[in-house]
Amino acid sequence: MDDTLAQLRATATPHARALLWVLVTIGVVTAAVLSMTDHARLWYDYLANFLFFTGLAQNGIVWSAVTRGCNARWARPLQRIAESLAAALPLSVLLFIPLMLAHRTIWTWWAAPPERKLPWLSHGFLLGRDFAIFAALAALSVYYLRVSVAGDERAQRKLARLWVVVVFAYCYLWTVIGLDLNVALYPGWYDYIYGWYFFIAHWYGGLAVVSILAVLWRRRLALPEVITDDILHDNGELTFAFGIFWAYLFWAQFMVLWYANRQDDITILIRLSQQHPWVTLSWVTLTLGFFLPFGFGLSRVWKRRPATLAYIACLALAGLWLSENLMVDVSLWHRASFPPLITSALIGCGFCGAYGLCYLWVLRRVTVFPMRDPVMLEALVWHPARH
Repeated sequence: MDDTLAQLRATATPHARALLWVLVTIGVVTAAVLSMTDHARLWYDYLANFLFFTGLAQNGIVWSAVTRGCNARWARPLQRIAESLAAALPLSVLLFIPLMLAHRTIWTWWAAPPERKLPWLSHGFLLGRDFAIFAALAALSVYYLRVSVAGDERAQRKLARLWVVVVFAYCYLWTVIGLDLNVALYPGWYDYIYGWYFFIAHWYGGLAVVSILAVLWRRRLALPEVITDDILHDNGELTFAFGIFWAYLFWAQFMVLWYANRQDDITILIRLSQQHPWVTLSWVTLTLGFFLPFGFGLSRVWKRRPATLAYIACLALAGLWLSENLMVDVSLWHRASFPPLITSALIGCGFCGAYGLCYLWVLRRVTVFPMRDPVMLEALVWHPARH
């Protein structure tokens, strides 16, 4: 069996690839229509989906780095499945360029930068550092993937150090992205812990994506003895735990600024908690991203059953996608109409399709299980007691 696994490649069905191309077409057509009818709406939707899907792709590598650093034997069968998400990150660097060109639409204060936030929000520094961050994270992630695929003894020594760099780079640099591409959209918004919320939200989403991919590839490869119920349960437990932490940070933003009596700094948070339709959407976000996954995730059986685990993960992703749209639209959408969630979902189809095709392209070219990793061999025979 080990010899078979060592040569196994992951290939999607023609129907799955066709579906991804259909999603790309939907996104491109929607973007083309909006570019001719509602320029601002296009870039609001584009920004929210760019951040959401890029964060998910980035956290495939972060998931691999974190589980490696924790010496999580159970995670090794999912390692290549998760870290191949990094294939989409070079594309994300290219997709950030249109956002740079649309800077006057995204940052409405562009013609008159707020003096209190200079030089941090000076034009060249803002665009230059964000592009550099996306490029640096993409390069680091692709390098991590290449070293991991090599799998020899030298590669294992490199990964023993590299995982630390990946985790700390993500936490620090993704915090800056959250401040620049969410908080800075509204110049009067000061939020001292939003950076934490931002990278934890995408980490939570990454955990949910890995759960879904584990379920899909387990079924596609017909290898429940490798991607076991215990593995699904362990990643489900991680998703459950960070769902709680995400909800805590969602609430803690209000708590910290309320204690400090910084009412002038929380205009955005007041909108989210008191004004229609934002308050309704905030409760829907919490319901999808926390209450439902928390309630269903309390069941050990549901986290071990592939269909129900995927269901829980999809609820979490829906809540997180809505959360990212809220963070963009609450700062920029000042029309009387409802925020553009339908068109955003259609633009999101394009991102999902494009990133999915990149993911499948890489996964077809590497072995799906890291059989040269000695910990992978231990994972195949290591069955700890379950309670």
